[in-house]
This record gives sequence, structure tokens and C-alpha cells, in this order.
Amino acid sequence: MAETIGILILSSVEAAGVSGAAAFGTTAIVGTLTVNTVIGAAALTAASIGLQYALSNPQVPKPENGAQPLKQAVPPRQRGYWINRLSGYYMLFLGAGGDSQDVLAFHSGPIEQALQLYLHDTPVSVSAGLGDGQYNTVVPPTGIYYTNVSVQVFYGSDTQTVYGPIINSSTTSGVVTSAFQGKGTAAIVLGCGHTSDPTQFTKMYPQGLPLPSVVAKCAPVFDPRDVTQSRADRSTWKASPNPVLQLMDYLTEPDGGMGEDFDVLFPPAALALWMAEADLCDELVGGRARYQSAGFHQFDNAPESVINKILATCDGWMAENGDGSMALTVGVYREPSDPPLTSGHVLGWSWQKGQADEDSVNQLDITFTNPALGYVTDQTAPVRNEVAIAAAGIVRPQQLDLSWVQDEDQSTMLGGRALLRVNPAITGTLVTTLYGLRYLGRRWIKLQLPEVNGLADCVVEIQDKGVVELLNGRVTFPFILVDPVALSALQ
Repeated sequence: MAETIGILILSSVEAAGVSGAAAFGTTAIVGTLTVNTVIGAAALTAASIGLQYALSNPQVPKPENGAQPLKQAVPPRQRGYWINRLSGYYMLFLGAGGDSQDVLAFHSGPIEQALQLYLHDTPVSVSAGLGDGQYNTVVPPTGIYYTNVSVQVFYGSDTQTVYGPIINSSTTSGVVTSAFQGKGTAAIVLGCGHTSDPTQFTKMYPQGLPLPSVVAKCAPVFDPRDVTQSRADRSTWKASPNPVLQLMDYLTEPDGGMGEDFDVLFPPAALALWMAEADLCDELVGGRARYQSAGFHQFDNAPESVINKILATCDGWMAENGDGSMALTVGVYREPSDPPLTSGHVLGWSWQKGQADEDSVNQLDITFTNPALGYVTDQTAPVRNEVAIAAAGIVRPQQLDLSWVQDEDQSTMLGGRALLRVNPAITGTLVTTLYGLRYLGRRWIKLQLPEVNGLADCVVEIQDKGVVELLNGRVTFPFILVDPVALSALQ
């Protein structure tokens, strides 16, 4: 049943007197599969609205967790999008004669570029740049700090060679051979030499063994808009802060993503719609791109957590279209183009005005990742509803975790949109005839329901995928009332 519901829906709509073209525009049917089938019902349900999910703090590593080297017998791999500060897990940790040699895997799959080396929380310069496999010595930041420290950063290519200086090191002789190439794994190789004068040791290593991390442009992703890129040739791909491109990559990446078929999820018509959303993310707003995303995940993180981290950066909304394809709408409000849903097609409804005082939220405390502080969690000024605070006589805060956002202005704007959503003027559920199938995959719908005060002529936002009951001839939508003017001011 699930495999054929896309076609069944179209057939049912036609039987109800609504043509497929009128109901669904030009979006192509994805074979006989639905997004529900391909991605999974649990992931899709949890991934409806990223900002809503961000209020519950999805379980993905915090940014500062990536900067700490770790030892673990069988560690989870990690992969990132755009610019992150990452350390990783020790693949090698050896010491002899006062020297040490360490190899830390920090990224599964290739990275595009290493930008900055950190030792502990101190950014340091190197002698020759952080090119792929380039041997460097660390430039002492002051005094004799780190005078005997060497480093190489390997980018994780499929043709990667062995970590050369380690083979010839007396510390690792006989332990590391030319077979240890680490193909497909980006790694930091750190060498720490001793000093002939033991009294100088604490001056060379004031915090003990240096703990390395790198700021890197992480996984390259495919951008269909870039004519220089080919989906068949990964060497042409580029790292990107665009959340739509990152989401497409995560859904289709076989190693560390969901591994779905690109052509099945994104036939030409659907791909064109997703690229229109990508363009909206790239538009300049106040001198910055409207929506940018940067973060990393571990391979054992739940898919819905990763999807929603990305969606939260663009106030993204994802649902299933009536033809079984996947709809994505970023937070740029657009006036609904479909005819209004009127009471003539509504079989029933439930609604609630406002929130109980004890359930209301009038302040959002927002956290984001601050590159200026070394890529750690930082807070913006809270986003507050001063009218609601004055009426309640008390601040009722809630946390909004935007750890994949690295711009304070973007975080504040997203916080404003989230605050609108947590305290809607009206919430409810609509039950429609099969005419409601035309609204599947639509984020905003015009509603004309004069039987309910406040819903006579308005716009509502669908809060989850519509539930289709073909045998009962009805479609159910949960919704909230939105203020188009307020939404338009925050995008």
C-alpha cells in the first residue's frame, strides 16, 4: 500500500473531480514510491519543521565537543558541512625517548581545505601552510611554546599516501608502515619533540601534551546550479554553507548519510523547486547570505536529528507532496498561490485560541556557534515578547538550540520566527474532503472558515504532513494561524 499510494492519491483526486495537473502543478511522480517509503515515516514526521524541533535540543554533538581529542576503542565516525573546528579520535598515540607521535582521525570522507590549526584553545601559525599532507613546524606563539612540534593535515582523499615522517620516526619505527595510508579519512598527524633541558619542558608545553584541532572546510557537496560541477565526478564538488545543498547531500550520501537514490528523490521538476529554495538561502540580507548552515554529526546520530539541525538554520519545512515526491520550503514567506480552502470542503475542525498561561513561552534563549570565540557555543540577546511578559508578570523562557548557525544576526532572526510559532493565536486541526489532497506539500494555505472567529479569511501554516484516509474520503491537517506581515519582516 505504501509503495503505490502516490498513484492512488492521484487516481482518487481524479475520481473526486480534481485533475492531477490542477491539484499538483508540474511536479513529477517519483516512480511508485513516496517520500514516506524512501526516507522513513519516523524521520519525515520528526523533520516537518526544523525550528520547532530545535526547541527540543536534538541530539547532535555540540560544536565544542568536536575540538577535543578523544580515545575510544571503536569510535563513531563524524562528518561535517561547511566550516567547523574538529579534532577527532586517536588512531595512533605513541611515545618513546621523550618524543611522541599522534594521529587523529577527524573527518570521515574528504575535506576541501584546512584553514587554521589550534593547539588546545590557542590558534597557532605553521611554517608552510596547511595544504594536503604538507609537513609543518609550529610557529611558537610566544617564548618557546611548541618549538619542537610538527604537524601534517591529510585531507582524506582516496589516493592518500602514508603519513611519511611517521614511518621514519624513531618513536614509531616498526609500528607504522607504508600500509597505513588512511584513505578516505582526514587526519591530523602531530609530532612532539623533547628538550635536552628538562627545566624547559613546562615552557615548551605549558598545558602538557598539545591537543590539536583544525578549522576546516568540510565535506564537498554537489550543487546542480554550478555548471562546473558534475554529479558523477566528486572531485568537482565544493563545500557549501547552503542548507538545501547540505540536506540533499545528507539524504543521498551513502557513507554517513541516508544513502537514498538521487534520481528517485530529485527528478527534474522536484530538483528545480529545491534549487529555487537554495537560491532564496543565498540571497543577500543585510550584507550576509540569508540562511547558512555549518555543523557536523556522528554516524550514530538519528537521521531526524541531523535533518532538523539543517532545517533549523533556514526555518525549513519538509513534507510529502500529493504525488509522493518531497516538498521543501525555507522560511521566506510567500503568499499562497492555491485557491482558499473553504468550509465547503471542510468536514470538521478543532481549534484552540491562545495558550494556557503556564504553557506560554515569552522569551527564547538562543545559542549558536561563534567562530570569533574559537567555534564554541555562545548566546545571543534573548528574543522576548515584551507585551506577553508584561501581561503575565513573569518571564517564561525556553531554549532554542541553533548550533549549526554561526551568525548572530541569523540566529536572532530565526529566534523571532520561532517565538511566533510557539505562541500562535489559534491552533487546530482541519478535516477536509479529498479536495484537501491538493494542499499536500503546501506550507501555507489560505483558509476561509467563517464558522470560527479569526479563521474567516486568513493564512495558516501546516504543522505536519497531512494524514490521508482514502477509504474514508478525508485528509487531516494540523495547523497554526500565522501573521504574514510578521513573518515577512523576519526573513
